[in-house]
Amino acid sequence: MCLKSSEPPFSDTQTLTMRSASHHSKRKSKKQIHIRILNLNRRRRVLREENKEMEMRNFKLLVENQSIIRENEALKKKALLLHQENNALFALLHPKLSPLSTSFLLLSSS
Repeated sequence: MCLKSSEPPFSDTQTLTMRSASHHSKRKSKKQIHIRILNLNRRRRVLREENKEMEMRNFKLLVENQSIIRENEALKKKALLLHQENNALFALLHPKLSPLSTSFLLLSSS
């Protein structure tokens, strides 16, 4: 089959229904545009509210984390003081132990 050079290989790539559908989608009424704008505004408002809620949760967790860190530091200091007191009491109870055995016991208790 031979085609003329002036004819395109496919006579019409868009059918009548395809053209009318694309034309219809390009032509939107003012009501459709208004509804779309309202939907976009609602979506933006919801996202802003969610963002504010997330920031508030983040702030509360930050404050709680700082409180836990302060409490942890206080407990570390208390544990260190108790350990020193324990070593002092142990030294009073067992004065006859040699310094080598005392240091061994101190290292094993840590």
